[in-house]
Amino acid sequence: MKLGFIVVTAVAAVALVGLVGENRLAAHGRGSRTPAPRMSPAEQLRQRELQIVGWTKALDADSASAIALGQLAGLYLQRGRESGNYEDFTRAELFAKRSLSFRTNRNGKSFVTLASSLLAQHRFAEAMAAAKTVVELEPDVPQYRALLGETQLELGDYRASRASFASLHSVRTHLSIAPRLARFAEVSGRTAEARKLLRDARDASLRRTELPPEQIAWFFLRLGEVEARAGRPRGAREAFSSGLLVAPDDYRLLGALARLETTQGYPRQAIELAERSLAERLDPVTLGTLSEAYEIMGDTARAVEAFRAMELSVTAQPGAYHRAWGLFLLDHNRQVPEVLEKAREEIAIRKDIYGYDLLGWALFKQGLHVEARRAARQALRLGTEDASLYYHAGMIERALGDRAAARDYLERALTINSEFHPIQARIAHQALGSLSR
Repeated sequence: MKLGFIVVTAVAAVALVGLVGENRLAAHGRGSRTPAPRMSPAEQLRQRELQIVGWTKALDADSASAIALGQLAGLYLQRGRESGNYEDFTRAELFAKRSLSFRTNRNGKSFVTLASSLLAQHRFAEAMAAAKTVVELEPDVPQYRALLGETQLELGDYRASRASFASLHSVRTHLSIAPRLARFAEVSGRTAEARKLLRDARDASLRRTELPPEQIAWFFLRLGEVEARAGRPRGAREAFSSGLLVAPDDYRLLGALARLETTQGYPRQAIELAERSLAERLDPVTLGTLSEAYEIMGDTARAVEAFRAMELSVTAQPGAYHRAWGLFLLDHNRQVPEVLEKAREEIAIRKDIYGYDLLGWALFKQGLHVEARRAARQALRLGTEDASLYYHAGMIERALGDRAAARDYLERALTINSEFHPIQARIAHQALGSLSR
């Protein structure tokens, strides 16, 4: 599927290079060291194809080789991360399961690949089962306990995830452990700790010349996302822009920077960045950003075109319901009963705070305000510093007539991040004004 209005101009590309080149890595406080040259994404994919061909030949020679099957599973998982091809995650799952059918003892790598491929498909309960098994088989490997903690966190079993992460303090700087600990810290309301873990992991990844750009870019992305949610747009922009020095065409970083520019009130820049991102991969979240940027610009026709493209992109994706799509629909008062039904179905299995947030917002949009309050309070139970959670809770309390609670929640939202959303932040300000009067 192609969007007729996605045009990447040389001017936009030059402007972005200028933007990300100003501060470079000196802005990290680590000197002006430039990252070592790395393979381009196209070169990465070509290398991955050659590796897959080689291990496929090895498997043809020995169809019961757990090693060859495990290697192929890992390669398909990596290619899926690099290309965004959903089918590669299902291939990784199948090869990992075949490898484990021949050998489970000392085959932890295949368990990790299996769990990771299931996480990529949002099949969290199955991923947790795989992680539990490998921890039972090899309890002394900290990376396996971190993987288990991640799956428990995604499912909303916070007590279990806290126990899994508690034993990892001495290895918290490991690159496969630090981001998981940071995510748990962020969800638990310890944003400064999350930023510290991610900054250290980002710096460590830059020293690992064997890591592909796609993996290093992910550390910049995670740091920038935490900065953005914490209401630190300068830090977020620095993280996203510096990550683009390592991976100039990374669709995730370009899309994240587009979202930041939208919330900061720069829709033209957001559109240029979103179009660059979408030229690399048709990502539903970035299409939503593009739609909102055009809406802010007053270009209703293109906003609708981007929305339709987002709708087609989401429905074409197999797997679990896309939460970002659900929130986008609710924010624009579209398909509310359908989103509510999906949110109810998901919360029966996955009881995390963002699942409750989606459920509460859907209930609010459906006019079920008492139920919405219960869900919103579940979403806030960990003290997560996310302005959107408090905004939703504030609007629900306003609808219920609890002016004091509504003021508290809305003020908290704007204190955390006064520009958390290109449209909702303005609504929050207006609601506070009406509550004061």
